Amino acid sequence: MDLKVACWNCRGIMSAVPYLTNILSELKIDVIAIAEHWLRKSQFHFLNTVDSSYRAYGKSVDEYHPEMYNCNFRGGVAFLVSNYLCPFIVELDIESNRICGIEIQFPGQPSVFLISVYLPATTQPFHLFVDELEYLMDIYRAYTNLGTVFLLGDFNCKIEGPRYKFVNDRRSNLLNTHLEATSSVSLHTLTFAIGPIHTFQSYDGGPKTAIDHIITQRENVCHISEVFIPDEDIFNVSDHKPIICTMEINGYRRSDSINQNPLLTQLSEKVAWTKAIELNLITDYSFAVSQNLWSVCAPSSPATAETIESYYKTIVDAIMTADHDTLPHKSFVKHLKPYWTNTVKINHAHMRKRRADWIANGKIHNRNNSFFRAYKDAKRDFRKELELAYNAYMKDCAQKLEESIDSDQKYVWSVLKSRRKQKVICRELRVNGRTYTEDNDICEAWADHFESIFKTDRTLLNPEREQNMKQTIADIRNCFRAVSENITEFEYDEVYDVCKKLKNNKSTGLDKVSYEHVKYGGKQLQKHLCALFNLIIQNCYIPVDWKSSVIIPLFKGGNKDKTDPNSFRGISLTSCISKIFEKILVPHLEPLQQNFPHPTQMAYQKLLCSTHASFTMQEVIRHYIERNSKVIVVLMDSMKAFDSLWHDALLLKLKEYGVCGKFWLLIDEMYRGMKSSILFNNKLSRWFQLQRGVRQGGVLSAVLYLAFINDLLIELNKTSYGTILYDVRVACSVQADDIALMSPTTQGMQTLINICQLFSERWAFKFSPSKSHVLLYGKCQRNTIDRFFLYGSEIPIVKSTKHVGILLESSFNSMEQTMNACHMLRATTISIMNSGVHPAILNTSTCLKIVNQLAYTRALYGCELWNNLTKSELLLLERAHRFVCKVVQGLPKRSRSDKCTSLLGWLCIECYIDKCKLLFFGRLCRLNSTHLPKQIMMARLLEFKYTCVDNQLGFIPDMYRLFIKYNLLQYVVNFIELGSFPSKIVWNNVVSQNIHKTEQLKWLERISNDSEFNFFKLIHPVIKLHKAWIIAKRYPDLRVASKYIIDLCAIVRIEAEQLLCEKCGKLFSNVLEHILCSCDFVLDYRNEMWRDIININPIQFSVYMDSLSSLEFTATLLSCDTIYELDDDESIVFSKLCVQHVYSTCKHFYR
Repeated sequence: MDLKVACWNCRGIMSAVPYLTNILSELKIDVIAIAEHWLRKSQFHFLNTVDSSYRAYGKSVDEYHPEMYNCNFRGGVAFLVSNYLCPFIVELDIESNRICGIEIQFPGQPSVFLISVYLPATTQPFHLFVDELEYLMDIYRAYTNLGTVFLLGDFNCKIEGPRYKFVNDRRSNLLNTHLEATSSVSLHTLTFAIGPIHTFQSYDGGPKTAIDHIITQRENVCHISEVFIPDEDIFNVSDHKPIICTMEINGYRRSDSINQNPLLTQLSEKVAWTKAIELNLITDYSFAVSQNLWSVCAPSSPATAETIESYYKTIVDAIMTADHDTLPHKSFVKHLKPYWTNTVKINHAHMRKRRADWIANGKIHNRNNSFFRAYKDAKRDFRKELELAYNAYMKDCAQKLEESIDSDQKYVWSVLKSRRKQKVICRELRVNGRTYTEDNDICEAWADHFESIFKTDRTLLNPEREQNMKQTIADIRNCFRAVSENITEFEYDEVYDVCKKLKNNKSTGLDKVSYEHVKYGGKQLQKHLCALFNLIIQNCYIPVDWKSSVIIPLFKGGNKDKTDPNSFRGISLTSCISKIFEKILVPHLEPLQQNFPHPTQMAYQKLLCSTHASFTMQEVIRHYIERNSKVIVVLMDSMKAFDSLWHDALLLKLKEYGVCGKFWLLIDEMYRGMKSSILFNNKLSRWFQLQRGVRQGGVLSAVLYLAFINDLLIELNKTSYGTILYDVRVACSVQADDIALMSPTTQGMQTLINICQLFSERWAFKFSPSKSHVLLYGKCQRNTIDRFFLYGSEIPIVKSTKHVGILLESSFNSMEQTMNACHMLRATTISIMNSGVHPAILNTSTCLKIVNQLAYTRALYGCELWNNLTKSELLLLERAHRFVCKVVQGLPKRSRSDKCTSLLGWLCIECYIDKCKLLFFGRLCRLNSTHLPKQIMMARLLEFKYTCVDNQLGFIPDMYRLFIKYNLLQYVVNFIELGSFPSKIVWNNVVSQNIHKTEQLKWLERISNDSEFNFFKLIHPVIKLHKAWIIAKRYPDLRVASKYIIDLCAIVRIEAEQLLCEKCGKLFSNVLEHILCSCDFVLDYRNEMWRDIININPIQFSVYMDSLSSLEFTATLLSCDTIYELDDDESIVFSKLCVQHVYSTCKHFYR
């Protein structure tokens, strides 16, 4: 099949978008190599917005220095690749910001390598061109041994061919030498190429040349069916023309077909709820729903299945009719660009007129021709206005992002999410030893894979037991059906309370009804839903649509094999109305609300989280180690835990827990006749039955799984083989299906493993021996310890592994954990900045909030339990912390860290970790005494108080150190003696204030012993956000000036010797003091500044400013703050005055 590729030097992607979108769509280009797009790393995501049918790969102009605040480079290379090709694309690792490459790997075919090139221009030194060309040709030679290679882009060098002759220069001679050595040619210089030979003519009237090329080896020319260069185009504002090439590639097929299944249309249509709210259309929608339901009467009970289905369909139809009549829907208008302003339109019309005049007068390509010159000038003006309009648009977007960070974080996260790399689409799938490459085959292969997961595994079931279980469930079903039971119906208030708390922007099921439809539908709709729900519980019937779901395979990420279905997780789309029903049903299942689940289970419990599970396990381990005992920990991995749950076993367990009558029948009905289909690349697979597993996306699913596994936890903790902390048995610590077994003996651990094995065999699921792990603590020695077996297979013994996302190490060495945190902190920060959260684009305070919420939360996950950090580890973490601090402010790497952190109001990272620990301690103290983590904490706390061991380890000694460090010990004493502890808000405030006070004193002590901080102490004597950053957020036009003030604060110092000013001839030791107080060269600027100071009320303030020494006056201006008490408005005026005048005065001085 044919693969159409192109290359083009766009000379700035912003102004090139109209022409680029035209040629992509009209010429149906599969891959285009773009040179000189001028984008920074933080703006690179823009390439993905050019056309939604294409995905960008490439290098930015600041590829290797994205943290730089200012960037005046020109360059950048990239590819825009059709979405259909993306699953076959692998990016090449090339260390240059002028060269990037992709490999196209079609199944069963040799690889095709495309390399985008932008070599240095003739205005740059020749040696740079030589170095880059040599590196390019080394890459070219290496990849020609692996497949077919094409070099595409701007070589800034001419290549001779049958269609093009010229006088050689040294650039051309050097390149031709390499081409001859590799037997390569430039395709558009060959005789079969169509269109102009010249690809470049400058706006300044220079000669026309051919410096853009598509190069490949001669042996590949026979596979080229077409090469052409388009003629002059009105939208092409670059001084380069693109080259388009069509090559024959076996195995490639472009797919533009769209599955017209009506279900897909339902799933793809979305209401623009934000727009509906802005246009006040919600009231119209609510009224329309009420009108549609006004004459509908709720059926009485008992009701048949047909009646309930009909009533449900009537409610859905009423919602959808009102939706169609009153609500706007999301749509993508491909040609619409928000930066196509009226000024741009006028310039475009002017350019078109000048072009028409030029064509009418002979279309002469000569700068001396007045019509050609007028056309080129109009084109330049159009390009300039388009760039200005785009920059203004991007500025508005940044402003909206800054305004939303405090008021509408949903918008902020949606913008950041849209700038991430697009989702991975599977184009090749291996299932049961067979490889599938066609869309329909892949879709059905996905159905086979998920059907095998949800199909009853006969190898796990004893036929006799299965038959007995079915008979037992049938007997229970008949018994409950025979009993007439009065069940408590749902009240309207219950439905109303649940509906008003529904979250927005959740996916819908096949009925297309979203949470917003119900939330904004009004009381009439919610009354009918209440009636429907009561019909359902009285008649124990679930609508068919509620049992149907669509599964979407999503790639798990990382370096997993994209052809392996196990590298994907299935996300199910189910009915939102069914989820609302389950939300209301959960509180009515009273037997599952009392003494359930087992205390060792931390998942899906209010006030508990995965950190509590790890805390419980680690403290029990340390309790034994303190007493010179060994502890064996086995982390059990359950295979497809939620997806392999046996339905009949679940129903039996619910009966044993006291769920009976119509509620039991209702759950039984929920899990009968469930089915799913796979949605893949706009195609729906066949439907298949879900014979096991909890309902994907169901609100009840988590509770039902906990009920299913609860007996195992009871059985484990009944034995005497697990660990014991005084009177508390802790044989395991569990987070959903993550089970950590703990035993002090080898025999005991094997017994616990056997209990898990027998339980899984009895209830038809399986643990994975290879993915489970053994950790040995204390006196355990690997060469003497007995081995542990599960299903006859040995469980591997490891030195470190993760449990609930927290790294565990058998020797409690935390260096690996620290290194991971440092890497995560740096990498996540750079990734956030690459998505557009950059100090050159957004205000620093906005960047700070986003980095805090994303990077620090992710990097320091589980830091509450980091209680053995060494000084070396704290130093590593602090260096990463300082790196982030400087990057967020756009400050040089060698800036003094104590200056940079204090200007942001940041404390050291140890304070951040200490705060997390103290807040976690507060959460433990406020837990109910029935919670296992609270019992463990109290036991360990009393151990420490009464010195039960000589050297206690773990959380409590670390907390005692913090209580002393931050003067918080009295709160703990009160807790132990009186049982009282501050509320969450009070404790948070106390901890924050005490940590800040302590760190402030340490910071002052550090800078007081360093002469380089003598002047800085006057400028910024406390750790708090500098006023310049506040002014930058309040007045976006002053962002550059505010950044300038911060730069001065971070780098200025008093010189040891006096220097002579070249502007006025005076001597000075502090350059800023000289500029702002005494230099005659900027006297006019200084007088203007004083006029503004005098205008600030009260008048005594100007007298106070005049009374300051020149050094104090300079420090006050740089601090943008004053100790003189001004009211809030006047204080802001003064801060703004400082930013404006310091910036303008210094800029004039250095001009």
